[in-house]
Amino acid sequence: MENNLLKKSVSDYVNSLEKVLEKRKQWREFTLPLLLKTLTEIQVNFDIGWKVQQLDWLMNNSAINITFNTFPASLIDKLNVSDEFEFIKGAALVFSQKYNGDIAVFIVYPADLEPITEGDINEIGSFNPNEINENFITNKVAYFLDKIIIQEENVLRRKVGF
Repeated sequence: MENNLLKKSVSDYVNSLEKVLEKRKQWREFTLPLLLKTLTEIQVNFDIGWKVQQLDWLMNNSAINITFNTFPASLIDKLNVSDEFEFIKGAALVFSQKYNGDIAVFIVYPADLEPITEGDINEIGSFNPNEINENFITNKVAYFLDKIIIQEENVLRRKVGF
């Protein structure tokens, strides 16, 4: 059986799998360590109550995120003992490798004690692991903070009380 169309399709398929393997290798050997290093440096240098988490819950799914965990220590002294301030933790900037090897970058907004909806997730984009460098990461963290500021201001408008 000699079928040039089939040979080309088989070759294209094998090439696509090789590209996926190369992107997964790039993630494992370069991108993930760079994300961990850069996000940890940001966490340490800008102490606003966030922490870095590395997640590896499935064989084909690995992620790293920076998430708000506590109220910023620098502001705790400014709270009056009688002030009650509801800090909603859980907002996160997530970098997660997809099955095809690309890196999905998205923001997860904190749920207001309701199930997570599509509006609680903002997909920034999908990127080749080779596109991710320290500047890329820093820019995505700044974008994340801009979006969280907007979200915090909107929460304040929706909530009743002071």
